[in-house]
Amino acid sequence: MSRPTGLGAQTSTGDVPALRTASSLVVLALSTYRSLQTLPAGGGDSGVPVVRELLNAAVVELGDARSVLATATSAAGGRPQTAPDPSYGPVVGTALPTVRTPADVVGLALTLEDVLAQTLVADAAGLSTPALRATAVQLASAAAARKANLLVVNTLLSSGRADLVVAPPDLASLPAGVGTVGFPDTRFPTSKASPVEEGN
Repeated sequence: MSRPTGLGAQTSTGDVPALRTASSLVVLALSTYRSLQTLPAGGGDSGVPVVRELLNAAVVELGDARSVLATATSAAGGRPQTAPDPSYGPVVGTALPTVRTPADVVGLALTLEDVLAQTLVADAAGLSTPALRATAVQLASAAAARKANLLVVNTLLSSGRADLVVAPPDLASLPAGVGTVGFPDTRFPTSKASPVEEGN
């Protein structure tokens, strides 16, 4: 993922809480993906190669997103957030010990990508500059893309067809509708967006 550029100096202190909350979700997602990589069903022998690849790619993208948000927060006059999101941290803490299958891995990742994407979309409208809004939208798009991939994999795993979770896929064998399952919304929702002040 290319890093957004042109953040510039910000003048609105209202940007800082939103950036810190988004950062807290990115920090949590990055930490969670790294933990999932260490589990047998994530990066281990009982994992699905495509799921391992999704985890690996997400770690790189989320690392970039963390740096981008830290730079933007500093430019806005705030202190970059390094702590994980306080609302979803306990959710992850409860879920990680129960992860046994690739479907569990995907399910937990989906939860985090969904709230991250929705939060960034909700935040974008309230940020004070075009550059910051563009940054939020770009990061939201990346999270939404990861979510879409996870939704497709989740559908195949849920159908008992882990054999179809391969890259490139056998298009003739894929269930009907699997090509659209990654895009369930005609308008991107924000009902699960974290409050702006949550990560502060």
